Amino acid sequence: MSASTIESVADTQRVRLLRPSWAELDYGAIAANLAVAREQVGQATKIYFVCKGDGFGFGAAKVARLAAQAGVDGFCVGSPEEGVAIRNAGIDREILLFAATLPEDAAQVAALGLTVTIQSHESLRAFIDAGVAVDAFIEIDPGFGRFGFLPSQWQTAFEALRDQSTVRLKGVYTHLSSPESDDVTRRQAGVFDAALADARAAGFDNVTAMLASSRVMLAHPHLAYQAVDPGRFLYGALDADWMARASLRPMLRAVRGRIIHVQEHPAGSVLGIGYAEPIRLERGVRIGVVPIGFWDGLNHVPPLGRALVHGQAARILGRRSFQHTVIDITEIAQARTGSVVTLLGQDGDQSITIDEMAETLRLPVMELIPRLVRSLPHVGVKATDLPGNNRCACRPPN
Repeated sequence: MSASTIESVADTQRVRLLRPSWAELDYGAIAANLAVAREQVGQATKIYFVCKGDGFGFGAAKVARLAAQAGVDGFCVGSPEEGVAIRNAGIDREILLFAATLPEDAAQVAALGLTVTIQSHESLRAFIDAGVAVDAFIEIDPGFGRFGFLPSQWQTAFEALRDQSTVRLKGVYTHLSSPESDDVTRRQAGVFDAALADARAAGFDNVTAMLASSRVMLAHPHLAYQAVDPGRFLYGALDADWMARASLRPMLRAVRGRIIHVQEHPAGSVLGIGYAEPIRLERGVRIGVVPIGFWDGLNHVPPLGRALVHGQAARILGRRSFQHTVIDITEIAQARTGSVVTLLGQDGDQSITIDEMAETLRLPVMELIPRLVRSLPHVGVKATDLPGNNRCACRPPN
């Protein structure tokens, strides 16, 4: 990244933080979690880091750069745009593009220098007919019901690939639907094994087999095959019961803002906070306004949960606005304009975990995290800011 680009990014960040709300990130988490993954699967198994959803909202190029520095083998992306962003970041490792494009665009997609997914006879024929040399993975549907060749279809696909030279088959992969179920996983892995046997029978002896995403790696480590494709594992973005299975560090450490306005409303005032139904106050209330709202990934209507101010809990009032949250600071005497408000993370002896927030907002953790981080400015936390024994190299990536 050039000096002028770095300066431009810094200027943009400075301007964005004039609206004082931000997400605090542990930039060392990906390397630490990758080391855990490497210890689990061994050196011979490739690790493809899933950067779909713009790197889970953290920024595809940013997280790919961190993972490349830590020694990841390759990447998986959910759109051509993400793959190009990673390439433009100067990263030359393999990038597998999950199914995301139309057959009619096969030539343009093949020209991007990514490894493509072939998930149907239509996509297979499109890439062959495009006439642009391209590496590819075949996707198998083991019972997921989304993408991939069925048992009645894949043998014809392998034979078609064997009889042409434009598309080079590098691997076969699948996604499992229920990692928490041993029975379902065993059945679906059996379908995948049958596909691999037919691939070998068609002459593809050296293809890379990949089945295990984050939860499969944790629940079924014997299914590592030649490659795994963790995403949430490396971000440390799993639900609490899954996080407890490995010593993972969450990349998202906190979401905070600062109070930009304080107002006292006497008893008897009629308020419709955040476009809520107006209510008459039975007691005087002192409120603080934080510039963070449902645009930043939070919800509009209750339940809204709580916030922490000066180490004390504060109730969130009314409804949340597009860019603002109103909190009750009546009992927090030291709260004033400029006070830090924690919506996620630790403040003094109190903390709000991602699981508490997800439960309150009635969202799964995997959905909540990208909602929070994709719009907020990112601030790297210092090693001394992390609670417990978590340590990190906290400088943002270039």
